[in-house]
Amino acid sequence: MNIDHIREDIPILRKTNYLNTAASGPVLRPVKDAVETRWDNWERGEPVELPDTRGEVGKLLHCSRDNIALIHRASQGINLVSDLIKPKNGQNIVLTDLSYPSSVYPWLKHREKGVEIRLVHNSNGLITLDDYKRAIDNNTCLVNLNRVEWSSGLRNNVKEITKIAHEHGSIVLDDAFQAVGVLDVDPVKDGVDFLVFGGEKWMCCLARAAALYVATDVIDQYQPSFRFYWRVYEDFTWDQAPWGKPEHDNIKSWDRPVVTTAEKFDPGCVGEDAQMGFQESLRYINELDITNVQERDLKLSGYLIEGLKDLGVKIITPVEDYSRAGIVTYSLGTYELNQLSYNAFKQAGIVVSHRYVGGVGGIRISPHFFNTEVNIDEALQVQKIILKCSL
Repeated sequence: MNIDHIREDIPILRKTNYLNTAASGPVLRPVKDAVETRWDNWERGEPVELPDTRGEVGKLLHCSRDNIALIHRASQGINLVSDLIKPKNGQNIVLTDLSYPSSVYPWLKHREKGVEIRLVHNSNGLITLDDYKRAIDNNTCLVNLNRVEWSSGLRNNVKEITKIAHEHGSIVLDDAFQAVGVLDVDPVKDGVDFLVFGGEKWMCCLARAAALYVATDVIDQYQPSFRFYWRVYEDFTWDQAPWGKPEHDNIKSWDRPVVTTAEKFDPGCVGEDAQMGFQESLRYINELDITNVQERDLKLSGYLIEGLKDLGVKIITPVEDYSRAGIVTYSLGTYELNQLSYNAFKQAGIVVSHRYVGGVGGIRISPHFFNTEVNIDEALQVQKIILKCSL
């Protein structure tokens, strides 16, 4: 990858050392241009043909476009699945105590039906396969895992966790928001039933669009409770639009089965500008090749970890390549020192995060493919100064 050329496509990098993609990715200029073009054409009354966003998502996830539903936010996809599964009294839903709130709140309503919300607890930011084995049983109806934990940076073994869940008859929802765009994600190979991700983080797209993957053998098992999006009906094409004909009847014209693809789960009205921006970010990552992005991101996060080792701080994120992705979380030992470091980063124009959940946390640095070793060296130098001042 030509990093200098790529950095020209991200204007914010000209004035900021941006190491916070896990919170919100900096906007790619082609994404902004695509959205503005859509608005300009709309203003001039010129039609714009929508891109094949489903196909581009399928290319990134190694699946068919028929497995993809377009949604507004990743959290919307989790809520959609929460409405589909209809758990019963006595069943349980397995989450982790490191999960992002959007992977927790949609399930809490099921407690009213006598459903247990069962947490897998971390140990110093780590969760093992044995932890999942102890939590999942024959009463587990769903496991909502996080492919990469947003807090500790742990990369879970999705394939093995899914195997455990399926052996007990449970379905698996993979919240891959902190993985897609940084790792080569293959939901088909891993066997997950559902997967969600959005554009706002590692896809460097703030167009407010996201995607829901539904496994082929799962599509027919569920029907959404809503019927909103006109394209979800079979045999519907623009040339056949019922409202353009005198015989249009608001029942008969629509009294037809829904499509047999994941498109039936589309909530509808994902804005055309959002689709244009999302499509452009997908195309950008696909052209770079996600395997190249993954290689570079693991190299950068590994470089950061080696530098933190030299500083002697407590590194919460696993150091092995196979157990992490783009997030590196560490602590100076106290909240006060972590906050002091965060403030120093901010004053130095270096964007990072300060995060906690499940009893672990601290400074979270999340470099992406556009970052350089120089960016990381600058952050390490700031942290070194704070450590010296605190002694």
